Amino acid sequence: MDDEEYLDLTTEGEKVLFLKGGKGGLGNYHFKSSTNQTPEYAQKGLPGITKKIRLELKLIADVGLVGYPNVGKSTLISTLSNAKPQVANYEFTTLTPALGVVEVDMFNQFVIADIPGIIEGASDGKGLGIEFLQHIQRAKILLFMIDVSNYRDIVYQYQTLLSEIENFSSELARRDYAIALTKCDSFSKEQLNELVKKFLSELNLTPNDGLKKFGLSDEFIGYYNEENTNPKFIMPISSVTHTNTEPLKYALNSMIRDKDANN
Repeated sequence: MDDEEYLDLTTEGEKVLFLKGGKGGLGNYHFKSSTNQTPEYAQKGLPGITKKIRLELKLIADVGLVGYPNVGKSTLISTLSNAKPQVANYEFTTLTPALGVVEVDMFNQFVIADIPGIIEGASDGKGLGIEFLQHIQRAKILLFMIDVSNYRDIVYQYQTLLSEIENFSSELARRDYAIALTKCDSFSKEQLNELVKKFLSELNLTPNDGLKKFGLSDEFIGYYNEENTNPKFIMPISSVTHTNTEPLKYALNSMIRDKDANN
């Protein structure tokens, strides 16, 4: 077994001949005759091709959630979709990937994937490492979830997540992404807005009203990018109090539609 990729099955029901089987022989029954009722010989078959391989399952989703452990990924997916992942206030509660279907309206829905939290060195196998990073390789877009109440600085969280994604896959690093600043209910609106303004300033971005078209209230500061660069938007949310989860849903759906239109 090596690192060569032999097949990549991405279409439902797709069938591909990977290894040819051998040719069957003839058992002693085929040599039975009136004069030889119990033949004691048979014809050997021909061997097939054998190879030791590794099978990898990669989930297919529209949105892949990326964030440190305990930033609220599972809570968000349980709020937006029909998925019911384990939710608890400690790190690494998510040990297996989870998929949820988000109903936007009567005509639109998308699939969101929650994977275990990423830590520094995840691309090298630390924590749950690349075992689950591979599951977001199929995602059309990424949502970086950054915990504003965490002891880790929010800019540090963002830069670390970007770095881990880039180290894992240069292709994945080029994927369109947005940022959700989670657990915003931990602060007053005034404190939160100051924190968001500082974060945007660190990224050399300026707050704007672009997210209002998705329903973001005037009470909150956010950022929406009209250009073809990342991040596409930055929005404060709280899955526990459902603060801005509806605007987030509509903004993500808009990103997906734009992605589909350009492909």
